[in-house]
Amino acid sequence: MDNSNATSAATLPPGVGNVGLHLNPELRRILANIRVLVAIVAETEAISLSGAGRTPAALAVLGYAAYASWLCWAETRGSRPILPRLTPWVDAAWILLFAWLAEAQSSLFILLLLFPVLFASLSFGFVSGLLVSLFAAAVAAAQLILHDRYGNLPWQGAMLQPLSVLVLGPLVAGLARAGVQMNEQLTVADRLLGQVDPRLGVQRVAETMLRALTRHFEADLGLILLWLPDSEPRLFHCNASGKVSELSGELHASLVESLGRLPSDVAVVHHLGHLFGRFPLRYHSGFHLETKSPSSAARPAAEHLAELLDAQSIIAMPICRRAPHPCRLLLESRHRRYRARDADLLYGVMEQLAPVIENAGLLERLTEAAMAAERARIGRDLHDTAIQPYLGLKYGIEALARKTAHDNPLHGDILALKDVAISELHELRELVTGMRSSASGADDTIGLALRRQAKRFSELFGIAVSVSCPDDLPISRKLASAIFPIVSEALTNIRRHTNAVRADIELGVQADTYVLRISNAHGEAAAPPAPFVPRAIVERARSLYGCAEVDLQRPGFTDLIISIPKTS
Repeated sequence: MDNSNATSAATLPPGVGNVGLHLNPELRRILANIRVLVAIVAETEAISLSGAGRTPAALAVLGYAAYASWLCWAETRGSRPILPRLTPWVDAAWILLFAWLAEAQSSLFILLLLFPVLFASLSFGFVSGLLVSLFAAAVAAAQLILHDRYGNLPWQGAMLQPLSVLVLGPLVAGLARAGVQMNEQLTVADRLLGQVDPRLGVQRVAETMLRALTRHFEADLGLILLWLPDSEPRLFHCNASGKVSELSGELHASLVESLGRLPSDVAVVHHLGHLFGRFPLRYHSGFHLETKSPSSAARPAAEHLAELLDAQSIIAMPICRRAPHPCRLLLESRHRRYRARDADLLYGVMEQLAPVIENAGLLERLTEAAMAAERARIGRDLHDTAIQPYLGLKYGIEALARKTAHDNPLHGDILALKDVAISELHELRELVTGMRSSASGADDTIGLALRRQAKRFSELFGIAVSVSCPDDLPISRKLASAIFPIVSEALTNIRRHTNAVRADIELGVQADTYVLRISNAHGEAAAPPAPFVPRAIVERARSLYGCAEVDLQRPGFTDLIISIPKTS
């Protein structure tokens, strides 16, 4: 499997829970500039004060201005503060100090407390902004109580200032959280759109998406079920290390059935915890994708999936809902507890990526249709240009055999030549029939075909070839037709570049991969050939999303090992 996209997919930032540590650098610089503007506004207000508090307040604001300028300079250079989570609290403490020194002469300092709330919410989430707003409101109220006078306002009127911070702070934090989530949706979607290319096919698109999403949401398992029109369901699996594979067999069938139980219009988050390590606690949250209204319709299916996967926390939702069978995406984590906001973020990202998946499926079907038409055309051409001359050659050899007496020394050679012509004619007819019918179903006769190919090679060149292949090996005709040229190229290389008198061909299955091993003796075990790369075979293997390598570790033998995924 090609892992070239693994590095690029790993560049995405982690999920919502750590948004502050990976905030967009441009947004961090904007916040640093706003902090400088807050310092300028506070200095202007401090200068306009009267009485003994004017000078201390102005000096305190100058100190804050120096602090804000240093933070702005650090962000411009790309460095971070030592304790970034403390910066909003430091901002709030500075502004509360201004308010104390101003002796409640100005309400502007109280309103400036909303900016630390904004900084904390944008950088570290809603909870951090809420805590800063509660701290600022409590300290501001305590300052008003400790002051001896409240100006011309009654005590109740003066308390409106901290109360406004208490009320407006959560609103600012909530708006900031919504802005952060929207920004994160756009960031993740933009980066993924830059990495996926529908021309590479459904498999490559699914691999890239799963690697990026599992890392971004800190998932230990990612599943994506793609069931596009006029195709069979395909299920891709990604583990925590970023390795992606396509599932098959009984596991594929059971997971497709379980994912298919999920409603086609509901996203769900399901978490299983334990109280005191013993008593199970279940958390379930779902919402309709269109109306965003709460829904528990997916609860039974989510509980079944969690039990099947032995999952702690999962997000599951439909994607590409315009297809006859909605595709599904599932993420599971054992160390992170997913919430409804994670599902909302994931839905926003997948809404922008769904057209890429659909386009990849459409391009793949168009490519297959074009290839089928081209194979049929080539098959017709081969029938006219190759089979007919072979028939003429066969008839000519048969006529020559009839004219030759049985005691003629050439009679046996002529009959052998006739058998070779008949065998080649049979192979050509099978090839043309397969190309013209564009058959792609299972073909369990690949072992017989390889043995026939080995027998013909042995008769022509005198090199004994043995074939080991299960008679019931299920393999598509397309993939079998792609393996034959690889075997022919390898046998030709043995004949041209070695003195071997024997070759061994072994074809089998390991996990989800077909493994083809072609071996030959290279003479003395103490003098193996220099390492080499069969370029033509490597290129053919890569075209099937596989790989080929030469193994010289077995004493006295050269082993060519070709691995091809089942899904090629």
